[in-house]
Amino acid sequence: MNWGKGLVLAMVLFVGFIAVLTGLKLSKVNDLEHENYYAREINYEQEIQAQRNANAFEKLEIKEQDDFVVINVPENLNASDVKVILTRPNDKNLDKEYRFDDAKMHLISKDELTLGVYKVEILYKVEGKDCLIKDEIKI
Repeated sequence: MNWGKGLVLAMVLFVGFIAVLTGLKLSKVNDLEHENYYAREINYEQEIQAQRNANAFEKLEIKEQDDFVVINVPENLNASDVKVILTRPNDKNLDKEYRFDDAKMHLISKDELTLGVYKVEILYKVEGKDCLIKDEIKI
């Protein structure tokens, strides 16, 4: 084999490599973490205040059991309007949202969830103040 054939072969292999990388990149889903990302950014100060409010009270507790994700509300905390948002960073179609009554224990069946990492946001009210807890769970 001479130099010309070697250079042509190297260029063909390089172009093929770039084509494969481009195909892989285009096949991946590139969703924003939240649909209304920019609107949420404007209200970020309210989100920080809600986290501070949650830190001022006793915190809700997130536990994983065999079949359920359990959210416990402390007995002396009068949390109302509890809303749990489970967000999958890599696929918005797997996001889940739950609303609960004023019970002290909330169960989310793992059968409803796909294996992977979920970002958890728990929004609730205590004494009229908005509260927010952020966490992450792996199913």
